[in-house]
Amino acid sequence: MNMTAQDEMARARNLAAEVIGIDSHIDTLQRVLVMGEDLGKRWEAGHVDIPRLREGGMHAPFFAMWVPVFYQGAEAVRRTLDLRDAMQSVLDAHPHQIELATTAADIERIVRSGKISAFLTIEGGHQIADDLRVLRMYYSWAYDR
Repeated sequence: MNMTAQDEMARARNLAAEVIGIDSHIDTLQRVLVMGEDLGKRWEAGHVDIPRLREGGMHAPFFAMWVPVFYQGAEAVRRTLDLRDAMQSVLDAHPHQIELATTAADIERIVRSGKISAFLTIEGGHQIADDLRVLRMYYSWAYDR
C-alpha cells in the first residue's frame, strides 16, 4: 500500500482524534504572571496558548509553576502562590475552554466536555521552603476548586 502525504496526514489526524494528547511540561505561566498574557489569544512570542493547544491536539497540558532558585524561603513560596493565582486568572477568564484537573478521571471528563484539561506542577523543592506544611497546603489546592 502506497500512501500519499495527504493520506498519511489524514491517518495521523484520525489517530490523534482517538487519544488524549498530553504535554507534561509547559512553562507558560511565567508569561501570564510577568507579562500579563491572555492565553485565550494567539501570541507571536512563546509556544503555548489555548488556540495552539487546540490546533496541536493537546488536551492535557501540565503547567509548571516554576520558580527560579534565586527566590528562596518565603519568597519562593510567595512566587509559587503568584503563579497559582496567574493560572487561576486563565481558568476564570476561559471557563468554557480550560479547566483544572487533579486526577486522571478529571482529565477524561474535561476532555469529553470539549475543554482543555490543565494540570499544575511544582518544579522545585525550594518552593516548599524546607517545610512540609507548605507541601500539604499546595496539595490542598486540588480540593479547593
